[in-house]
Amino acid sequence: MNKAAELTISLVVYKPLLEQLSETLQSLALSLSHVSISYHVFIIDNTPENELSAVNQEFLAGFFNPSTFTYIRQKTNIGFGKAHNYTLGLNSKFHLVLNPDLTMSKDALEKSIEYLSKNTNCGLLTPHVTWSDGKVQRLCKKYPSVFILLLRGFAPQSIKRFFKSKLNDYEMVNEIDNHSVYINPPMVSGCFMFFRTDIWNKCAGFDERYFLYFEDFDLSIRVKKFCDIAYVPQVSIIHHGGFAARKGIKHILLFFKSMILFFNIHHWNWFK
Repeated sequence: MNKAAELTISLVVYKPLLEQLSETLQSLALSLSHVSISYHVFIIDNTPENELSAVNQEFLAGFFNPSTFTYIRQKTNIGFGKAHNYTLGLNSKFHLVLNPDLTMSKDALEKSIEYLSKNTNCGLLTPHVTWSDGKVQRLCKKYPSVFILLLRGFAPQSIKRFFKSKLNDYEMVNEIDNHSVYINPPMVSGCFMFFRTDIWNKCAGFDERYFLYFEDFDLSIRVKKFCDIAYVPQVSIIHHGGFAARKGIKHILLFFKSMILFFNIHHWNWFK
C-alpha cells in the first residue's frame, strides 16, 4: 500500500454508535486541521456485510475531504488488530492507531508529531487520558498478574478498595503524573497509539492471534525491542470506552481467551 501522506491514521469500527463516532471524527478532523503535514485516514468497518452499518462514504465525507480518507468495508468481523493491520507497509512518517470512542484535544496530533520529531529514540507515544467524568485513565501499566486483571476487571468496588495499593502499583499511580514525560513504561493500553511508521511496520502491527483485548499490551512489549515508548501528558484525550465486563458475556469470553493467549506468549504471573 502506498498512500502519499506523512501522517496516516487507522480507525476500526464495528456496529458503531453514530453519535459517539461522530464526536471522535469531529475531534480528529479538528486536530488534523492544526497539523502542517499531509495525512490520510483509513476507516476499516468490521460490521458484517449482511448487517446495516451507519458508516459509509457519504457519512465520512462530512468530516474529511474524499481525497484524504479510505473506507474499507469487511465482509465479516475480522478482529480489531487484523483490521488495523490493513495499514501495514505504509510509507508515511507517522501512524496513529485510534479508537472510535474518544475525543482528542485540538493540538493532540500537532504535539505528538512535535515530540516524535524531536525525540528520535522514541517510536511510540501514549497520551494523558481521562474518562468522560474527568477521572484519570491510566494507560501505562506494569506487567500484569492474573489476579490483578481479574480484580481490576471484575471485582466489586468493596474488594477493589481493599486492594487499592496493589491496583495503584499496577497502574503506576505514584510514578506517573499529568505533567511529566515518562520514558518506557512496561506496557501501554492502546486507545491512542502514535507510532513512527517504521516501528509500526517493523513490529508487523498487531499479533492477529488476538481477536480483541491484549493486542495493545503485546505490541507495546514488542515495540521496546526497537525503540523507546514515551508517555507524553501534553497530548490529551478523553476516552469513553473500556470495561469488558460491562459489555456482556461475549466480551468477557473474548477477554479471557486473549488473557490466556497473552500469558502463554509472554509469561504467566499469577499474583504479584
